[in-house]
Amino acid sequence: MKKIKLYIILAATWIFSALLVSQDATFTAGVDKNPVAADEQFTLEFTITTSGSNARNFKTPDLSKFLVLSGPNQSTSMQIINGSVSSSQSFSYVLQPREAGKFVIGSATIEVGSNQFKSNPVELSVTKGSGQKRQQAQSPQGEPVDIGDNVFLRAIVDRSRVYQGEQITVTYKIYTRARIVNYSINKLPTMTGFWGEELQLPQQVSLTNETINGKQYQVGVLKKMALFPTQSGNLEINPMELTCQVQVQTKRRSNDIFDQFFNDPFFGAQTANVPLKSEPVKITVLSLPQNPVPESFQGAVGKFTLKAELNKRHAKTNEPISLKATITGTGNVKILEAPKLKLPSDFEQYDPKVKEEIERTGSTINGTKTFEWLIVPRYPGDKKIPALEFSYFDVGQRRYVTLHTNEFNVLVEKGSAEAPQNASGLSKEDVKLLNQDIRFIKTDAGSFRKKDKELIDPVAVLMMTMIPFAAFIALLFHRQKALSEMSDVVSFRSRKALKIAAKKLAIAKMLLNANKPEEFYAEISTAMWQYVSDKLAIDRAELSVDNVTQKLQEKKVSDVLTQKIKELLESCEFARFAPGSSSQEEKKKMYEMASSIIVAAERELVR
Repeated sequence: MKKIKLYIILAATWIFSALLVSQDATFTAGVDKNPVAADEQFTLEFTITTSGSNARNFKTPDLSKFLVLSGPNQSTSMQIINGSVSSSQSFSYVLQPREAGKFVIGSATIEVGSNQFKSNPVELSVTKGSGQKRQQAQSPQGEPVDIGDNVFLRAIVDRSRVYQGEQITVTYKIYTRARIVNYSINKLPTMTGFWGEELQLPQQVSLTNETINGKQYQVGVLKKMALFPTQSGNLEINPMELTCQVQVQTKRRSNDIFDQFFNDPFFGAQTANVPLKSEPVKITVLSLPQNPVPESFQGAVGKFTLKAELNKRHAKTNEPISLKATITGTGNVKILEAPKLKLPSDFEQYDPKVKEEIERTGSTINGTKTFEWLIVPRYPGDKKIPALEFSYFDVGQRRYVTLHTNEFNVLVEKGSAEAPQNASGLSKEDVKLLNQDIRFIKTDAGSFRKKDKELIDPVAVLMMTMIPFAAFIALLFHRQKALSEMSDVVSFRSRKALKIAAKKLAIAKMLLNANKPEEFYAEISTAMWQYVSDKLAIDRAELSVDNVTQKLQEKKVSDVLTQKIKELLESCEFARFAPGSSSQEEKKKMYEMASSIIVAAERELVR
């Protein structure tokens, strides 16, 4: 009887415990972010918490609307509070939406004891993608590490619709929510259709805070450039590529308590290499108005002022005078041309001496360009130096503006000597006749010849007549052939390509020996780009690494040589902006590489 009572008590205790467990179990679902962008990843987690019994038979809801990147990943934990034991078990998935919209993630099911539990449904809002691709880092062990949208690179322009010649400022910014240890630029952006001027930045990158899509990032400016479009139409600023060394937190997948301890950020940080690439930026370039265009307009766009000064107002004949014109303002100062100086015929003028000072520290290009002429008066009198005229297109007013200087009056006195006069002919008064009526009497007999003997050999006469005629015919034929060859511009440029490249490489070698890295890289770059432009008949405005590669493939150039030319062109562009980062030996190797590649290309392209 006692045993029966004991069994009844045990059974009641078991039933009560089971009921207690079923009442204490909770099954919940949640996501780590909501809303989420279509190109972002998020974590969906289901958690079952019980007071003793183990959970089993977990069944996931329909996840066909999402791309399953990882899961289910399981983890368990246990805690004891006031003698009461509870355990939690989690099932997590790393997902990425397939499209934008509003979605409901259904309930998952799980069994605890004899009961089945359902999780709560999760409503998720998916917005359009941010345009930033997810970056995959690589740990020192070679394992991929997903850093999500925590680090990315952007190219930001201050305007996307401009006039031809108007400045665009493009800023390359790095956005990070991780700790960046170092970075290196792999590929600088190519600026086809633009004149580029790099703006100066502090050597140390300073970080500011920006909030994007509800997330706070530290932002640093890596590069800033002023671009001036040289042609109208739809242009594109190509991407910049770099590699960042980022400290990332690595997770251990073991359930060992010591591994969980060392998952602490203090112990789990590693440095990973993260490749970053900015998105290309499209620019719409408008043509400058065609009517009316001032006669003195030579392509200047921006806002400028003009002034002129003369070093003396009194001079003597054949004594030099200095006339200086200064253009100051905002715009592409480097391409400014000298105003046209129209002097009277009794002045002699020399080509101007040009000096420029350009400020690149702000967000715009500002500067001054000075033109100094040396003029020499040849005759005395009151002379006038006409006003100078300079026109530019003002983008703010959307019209052409013409600037004028004042006229200069110069009093020229007679100097110690006068310039020789150019006589156009002789008058009767300039001609003096000499009396030549009386002839001198010969005192010697002179030489005599036979009357029937030829004065000149007929064969010699024939030769002297035919040789100049034959030479004239040969010269005429050669000239006609040269004119015919020159009329074929493509063929002419192709034949001259090697000769021009050889001259530029010779200049580059002199610059290399003189230890002038910037000028050396500029000359090497010019030699390579001009060679491929002339040899492959590619217009200068369409020059790019991709176009050159395509043309080489069309010409059946070997893949090895094509790759070498592509790498050399990219190296030249990179070295122009970072000339101090290479040694003298590397410069010498680049020179030798350029020489050998041009010779090899000449052989293959002639076949």
